[in-house]
Amino acid sequence: MVLVLMKGLLAKMLNELLNQNLDDVVKEISDMDDMYQGNKDHYFSVGNSALQCINNAILLANKDLSSIGNILDFPCGFGRVLRILKVAFPTAAITGCDLVQEGVDFCEEQFGSRAVYSDKNLDNVNLNETYDLIWVGSLLTHLDKSQWKKFLGFFNKLLNPGGILLFTTQGRYSASLLRNKESTYGLETDEKINNLLNDYENEGFGFSNYYHSDDYGITLSVPSNVIKQIESQSNLQLLMCLERGWDSHQDVYACVKNEN
Repeated sequence: MVLVLMKGLLAKMLNELLNQNLDDVVKEISDMDDMYQGNKDHYFSVGNSALQCINNAILLANKDLSSIGNILDFPCGFGRVLRILKVAFPTAAITGCDLVQEGVDFCEEQFGSRAVYSDKNLDNVNLNETYDLIWVGSLLTHLDKSQWKKFLGFFNKLLNPGGILLFTTQGRYSASLLRNKESTYGLETDEKINNLLNDYENEGFGFSNYYHSDDYGITLSVPSNVIKQIESQSNLQLLMCLERGWDSHQDVYACVKNEN
């Protein structure tokens, strides 16, 4: 109990230390940013929420801030999280990578991040760097299970020994929103939603594609299935599983790459 309280106190202190300069965050939002729905307070709170998760992972990995020298935000979008990382880790080099090239360019222009365009074929993504911290917000939430191992392996290779990977998923809370018809997550028919929920409830993993794509849609996954995916990467050690950890919505997983 004492150790838990001490870690909680340290987490609070670390969060306060990193948050004290967040008034310096660039407030410019791109007109093309579809993550912005007109509520600036919420938009910036999503970035702050990501930072809280990152802070907790750093603490759990027994790291200090000085160990974070190279950061990857993938997919970076138009910098909803990246702009927060820029202020929270002012000495770190940050790379923004996304399929949406306008977003990558915006991040480079506004926040000084290194710009790398993504590609559906990961072999064509030329990052040519390794990283101490990788943030993957709402990517696996849109991919079928066959792509999870590929992407986790991709990020694993990009991590330095001792590096931290955080990624988000959609689990029980998202399933409840679909089940109670509080959200459709952009799925076009009740049939797609019902098939997604049935697979999730029966197998612990469900995917339903959008009408315009065969391999991009909405994914639901229970924690045990996500952890199995992490376990398939033998040199990744689970640090944290936090349901609804990001924006009180998506689940957050953090793992560290073994140093030996």
